[in-house]
Amino acid sequence: MKLLLSTALCTGMTLAAVGPVMAMDKTLSAVDVKVDLSAYDDSNVLKYWPTLEADLATAIVSKVTVEDSADAPRVVVEINKVAIDGSTLLPDTGEFNQLEGTISTFEGVNDAVSVSADSLENPDELIGSYALQMSAVSGDAPAPEGWVTIEPSQDDFYNALVDAYAATVVERLDVDE
Repeated sequence: MKLLLSTALCTGMTLAAVGPVMAMDKTLSAVDVKVDLSAYDDSNVLKYWPTLEADLATAIVSKVTVEDSADAPRVVVEINKVAIDGSTLLPDTGEFNQLEGTISTFEGVNDAVSVSADSLENPDELIGSYALQMSAVSGDAPAPEGWVTIEPSQDDFYNALVDAYAATVVERLDVDE
């Protein structure tokens, strides 16, 4: 079992390194990242990480080609939970190890459309949508079932999670290259 886990981890790390290089062939018309933590009254994430939206958008854009064209799809990333071991109240250090959200791909570049805007007269057509949950673990800590796991350095969960989340968003894009 240990060998299987090590092999899976090595394979995952190799794919993570190769994935961003291959992903640059993907073209989008726009990338929109939103952080909405309103479902959690106790969330203090933006106190520690006020640039999370911009940082995640920058990380995604660095892995794709963005052309302001109606021919290329638009991606909307809505982060709705940032937590440390399930708790949205981060410690005084601001550490977190879980990032959850919804990724939606739309046809076209209509900026007035969001994932929840289904009452607009001419919304862009939704191509696809999925939930993405990411958990950073160190050592042999188990990850929740169904979560994508990464093993960042102990110093930098934030950058590791933001970059891995962006890489996974791009990896899962189903767009013509």
